[in-house]
Amino acid sequence: MPILDKNDSSKVQEYEEFIKHSPYGNAMQDMRWADVKSNWISEYVYLEENGKITAAMSVLGIKAVDDKMFLYAPHGPVSDFYDIETTKKLIEEAKPLIEKYNAFLLRMDPCVKNDQDLVKKYREQGFTFRSDGEKLHSFSNPRYEMMLDLEGKSMDDLLAGFSAMTRRHIRASLKAGVTSRWSRSQEDIDKFYELTEIMAKRHGITYRPKEYFERLLAAYPEMRIYSTDYEGKTIACMIGLPYNGELWYMYGATATMQGKVSPGYLSIWDLIQWAHELGMKYFNMGGVFSLDVSDGLYFFKYGFCKATDPFIWIGELDVVADEDAYSKFVNR
Repeated sequence: MPILDKNDSSKVQEYEEFIKHSPYGNAMQDMRWADVKSNWISEYVYLEENGKITAAMSVLGIKAVDDKMFLYAPHGPVSDFYDIETTKKLIEEAKPLIEKYNAFLLRMDPCVKNDQDLVKKYREQGFTFRSDGEKLHSFSNPRYEMMLDLEGKSMDDLLAGFSAMTRRHIRASLKAGVTSRWSRSQEDIDKFYELTEIMAKRHGITYRPKEYFERLLAAYPEMRIYSTDYEGKTIACMIGLPYNGELWYMYGATATMQGKVSPGYLSIWDLIQWAHELGMKYFNMGGVFSLDVSDGLYFFKYGFCKATDPFIWIGELDVVADEDAYSKFVNR
């Protein structure tokens, strides 16, 4: 039964390398993601041919309804989702986990662009597939993702593709003497968290504990914190992670407006330059729940990603083991 034996160091290494180098691999399917989500259980399912891994699915789990567990393969599986037979085989290999953990649901939400013909094919196989028509906030991850295509473009090309307002903010910051830098220091984690608290209070939103971000940087040594300083103060911190062809802008925190200087723009510009230097295909600015310019988060991200249409992901394939618990879960 190809559920990864975590004590088999050779197979663990093979699994890790497969995720990192598969064209379908991503940071949330990396085994290190479980180190970040430390309050979830973690299991790893795979298929192999001739002793070599050919498809995989990293599964996390947490108790969610009536002491039953929600199993989740974030942005999984790591395989060609158009190959329905392979997906079905992975699900079969994962079914013992449903029994082991008394789970009511196994969910996967692959990074596959919206394709209602494919959704129909999965539904015809008897699967529950949450896609078009569902409330946008009901998905485990946002279906809309703001991406900037970097391939074949110079930095001048990219700058020209930004909105006029975004270009003005970047130039105004540089003219005002705003400086930027990157580090992985505890001091900048502390500063990032201080700004997170300020920003959360400003917008009335919740935020994660500092330990979460400390685990994040410990798990991914390639991650950086880009900080923007103005008049001796840090006014913005942005966290970026390069992984398998894209640089993911994961978290950002900013102070309030500093005169005519709008915090954050220069740090994002620096992250994009870093992605370009690394030869990344995409700069991923993360998810949004609206494509309306009246939404502040979308408006900010759109300013950088104007030249690339938002990615709309296909949705969630749900393997339901307990209909009553599932109904409670999706109708919370």
